[in-house]
Amino acid sequence: MGEKAISQDPASEEILAEHEFESKEKALEKIIYLKDSFLKWRKKTIDERANVILKIARELIENKKLYAELITSEMGKPISQAESEIEKCAYACEYFAQNAKNFLQPEHVKIDLADEAYVEFDPLGVILAIMPWNFPFWQVIRCAVPALLAGNVVALKHSPNTFLCAKKIEEIFSKYSEGILINLFIKEEDVKFIIPEVQGVSLTGSVRAGQSVGELAGKNIKPVVLELGGSDPFIVFDDADLEAAVETAVKARIINSGQSCIAAKRFIIHEKIYKDFVEAVKSKIKKLKIGNPKDNVDIGPIARRDLLENALRIVRESEKMGAKVEGGQKIGSRGFFFYPAIIEEADFFSPAFKEETFAPIMPIFKFKTEDEAIEIANKSEFGLGAIIFTKNIERAKHLAKYIEAGTVAINLQTRSDPKLPFGGVKKSGVGRELSRYGILEFVNIKSVMIKY
Repeated sequence: MGEKAISQDPASEEILAEHEFESKEKALEKIIYLKDSFLKWRKKTIDERANVILKIARELIENKKLYAELITSEMGKPISQAESEIEKCAYACEYFAQNAKNFLQPEHVKIDLADEAYVEFDPLGVILAIMPWNFPFWQVIRCAVPALLAGNVVALKHSPNTFLCAKKIEEIFSKYSEGILINLFIKEEDVKFIIPEVQGVSLTGSVRAGQSVGELAGKNIKPVVLELGGSDPFIVFDDADLEAAVETAVKARIINSGQSCIAAKRFIIHEKIYKDFVEAVKSKIKKLKIGNPKDNVDIGPIARRDLLENALRIVRESEKMGAKVEGGQKIGSRGFFFYPAIIEEADFFSPAFKEETFAPIMPIFKFKTEDEAIEIANKSEFGLGAIIFTKNIERAKHLAKYIEAGTVAINLQTRSDPKLPFGGVKKSGVGRELSRYGILEFVNIKSVMIKY
């Protein structure tokens, strides 16, 4: 018997399933099968592909509760948020199915060299999708559906602690078109054998994983999209609607129990309202329900024991570096529950500021001027999203230009939307998912010139 991956309920610590990793030889056989499937799938019209994706959308909605329960059991997301994840997946399927034909329409261009010229968008082949556990359905859908509609097929390498979700996703896609999305149950180190055999790679994960996959993709001249997380600033000016800012700040930090790449993670507050903001946040956190994610709670468990231990380390080390901490401890003897931490006066070199905190940890900082706020916001190796709260919209629009991030939200929570490109700068990654920009990441942008 080989090494196994474990699906574990993070609330009860119950082992749900054990999965055998497959050999690299077995995985490569699957890639060969996918290449044959690609030759058939690419010949289908966009309307035919869209019809398959629309059937998947209906499947997701009709079985929303079943799939949400699987997400909650395997990685601990509160059930209401898990249901919202499935709904968002269905919406993305519908959006891309309805718009792919327009996104991929050939573009005609007048040139002097030819009587006719146009740009067409052809599929590449097999796309390797290396996906994380925190949004186990959504991350796959937002990567796979645009790629499939463009005529590609997908090899899915999911996170080992969400292999049950991965199996269900393959089952759903196979129900409506066999061989367009297939799981690779391989170890992380075996990815190096797969990348030379595929035509593109999309990864959502850590900086370390992105560096490794990016290096392999570059060595093999493969197009790549890397979404590597963030440490998003949340800036609140003294003229902001304080109640709305606090409400949004807490929601933006505790979504998915703090385990979201686009979650607000560094709170930068004008000195005039700093004290009021902190007290309001503390009051709101005390009212949050923390517990079994299958119940009506605000915060469930951290997804894995090692992730819980890392959250505790960030709090402990930041405190040793002089930060004032309230909360931030493990709750109970069973399950990976973590009480939200509010951290003040943290050093800019502390883990609470520098690292991507994948737990409900809220480091809060003061600023005096606009320039200082932008300096603190950009003092990070990440650049995924950012939030600004102020009643002066023109000021916010102006400052948004100077924030180093792929998305800036003004007076609202940052979220991904199928209609907008999603991705980051700096160590938050390269390339974009979603929107027309996302669907064009894995196509051959081909120029055709004709002389009559």
